[in-house]
Amino acid sequence: MVRSSRPPSGGGEPQADPQLASDPGANRRAVDIHQKKSRHIPDDQAAEGVGDYWVWRAIALPSRLRITSYISQERSEAAASTFIQYLRASSDGQAPFFTSDKLPAYIAALVANYSVAESPPVKRGRGRPRKEPKRIIDQRLCYAQVDKRRAGGRVVEVHRRIIFGTAQEIAAIIKADGCGSQVNTAYVERNNLTMRQNVGRLVRKTLSFSKSEHYLQRHIELEDAIYNFVKPHLSLRRRWHGEEHKGRKWEQRTPAMAAGLTDHIWSIEELLEFHD
Repeated sequence: MVRSSRPPSGGGEPQADPQLASDPGANRRAVDIHQKKSRHIPDDQAAEGVGDYWVWRAIALPSRLRITSYISQERSEAAASTFIQYLRASSDGQAPFFTSDKLPAYIAALVANYSVAESPPVKRGRGRPRKEPKRIIDQRLCYAQVDKRRAGGRVVEVHRRIIFGTAQEIAAIIKADGCGSQVNTAYVERNNLTMRQNVGRLVRKTLSFSKSEHYLQRHIELEDAIYNFVKPHLSLRRRWHGEEHKGRKWEQRTPAMAAGLTDHIWSIEELLEFHD
């Protein structure tokens, strides 16, 4: 999840059950079955894209704009780095305030994308030289993780950890956004639910699961565009003032309108006919 007070998701959303096998939640047994089934997929089918996929998503606050979505078969450091590359390419490239779950791969991915290599010294001292140059992290980068512990299918404990930035900087950004009072991932988690309701390929335990990685990515991108430009978001509406809008209490807005990308709600026809 990206705060737009500092110009910019994410978090990942699994197509299969979201809890890991090490998480003692209510769905532990079902997840073990899914993981065992994935291990039994032959190597040739796995290379063709058969198996479970994760949906990585970044949204900007307070506009709720979906910045980018990316799918992968693993929640690896390489996949996280590719996702952050897409996020940076879809924004102005400046370091955001980034919040996510406790996935360790995000840290290395953020460092790789929001840092520069330190220049080698003019005169080298004693000892062996570094195999890789030291990275200098962008001072504007702020990142915090939310670690939720579940028991009996309920969240019983939440730990928040600041990785980059200071508590004062993060508190100021959260206050300016007006989205909660502390570090959280509630907005991207609720967004994941909206995506699962709108995209039949992500519905669990049905025959509508996706059979093609290509069409899954295209379907998600189309749903992102409709969410951003076509569907008004209830929490983004603004009350009308004055008599020129008599009889109407609220101005309906989409995430794209809240982000300043457009000044009106698009129709499906306008969206499909748009070309840059």
